[in-house]
Amino acid sequence: MKLIVAELQRNSLDSKWLHQIPLGRKEEYDTKDPTKIYFIERGNLLVTKTLTSDAILDVQGINNKIYEIFTENDLVALENLSDENTNLAFKMVALDRSEIISIDKEYLLNYCTNKPSFLETILKYTTAKTLQYEEKSLAFLGSREQRLSWSIETQRNSELNEEINMTNRILSKLSRVDESFVSRNIEKIN
Repeated sequence: MKLIVAELQRNSLDSKWLHQIPLGRKEEYDTKDPTKIYFIERGNLLVTKTLTSDAILDVQGINNKIYEIFTENDLVALENLSDENTNLAFKMVALDRSEIISIDKEYLLNYCTNKPSFLETILKYTTAKTLQYEEKSLAFLGSREQRLSWSIETQRNSELNEEINMTNRILSKLSRVDESFVSRNIEKIN
């Protein structure tokens, strides 16, 4: 993905297609723009995806949020590649000094039309992400202990930088359990 973004940057004559956004530690970036995809050039982000829809009957702000950690060379807001407007909002919080690149969806798709190898790489990336989401959805059918265990194991296997402290708060969001449950059970699960 890094090579694709580098080529997009080299060949972009108009600055409106690509925009670099530096983020300090704990700095937030919110977006509801369905025309943008974000590439993490440097750092790690806790991303909150919030779905707003008339079809959701749950209390606003509780069951319609998904938390994920994205690391260097990941794409955020892949859902925006679809023509369907899913009403997703993305809140990105930098876990360390980070830099993201905002990429215009149409610019990326047009580039993929002219360069099929880009499209193939993006399809492979989205397929891998879809498989991760399926694995996560199966894990989240389990008990609170299983969800917490899955989140801990997933973060341990990811390539997060050593300097990031995986706090109980972050683990509770990723596992969709309350923070006190994480505090009581983390030693037992670890």
